[in-house]
Amino acid sequence: FFFVEQHYIHYTIMADDPEEEGDEVTLNSDKITEIIDESIKTTLNSVSWNSKKVDQWTSNIIEHTLKRLAEMKKPFKYIVTAVIVQKTGAGLHSAFTAYWDNSADGICSVPYENDTIHCITTVYGLKLD
Repeated sequence: FFFVEQHYIHYTIMADDPEEEGDEVTLNSDKITEIIDESIKTTLNSVSWNSKKVDQWTSNIIEHTLKRLAEMKKPFKYIVTAVIVQKTGAGLHSAFTAYWDNSADGICSVPYENDTIHCITTVYGLKLD
């Protein structure tokens, strides 16, 4: 048997830099992937599965990711999800579909695993008009 914990939080970020307002602003998937990877590894790198700690782990990953996204000060609304399951030999699959503007909106998803844990953390970035 395995335990799945999933949290959904959204956060709205506005551009503070007046020079940026006229520039084309796009979702920086490389930077966001770095942020997600850092959040996951900071939380999960040295831990083993413990169902009593999954709530805290998912909250830590999501909150750290959102804090770092906010520091970028880009005009995007972010949705961050984190799924953590016990590694038992079964696979973990994730999928999504969206109706959005492919030129402005985007998704970054980072899988992670160690000896006892599978994790998928995903950031959806929706550009504000």
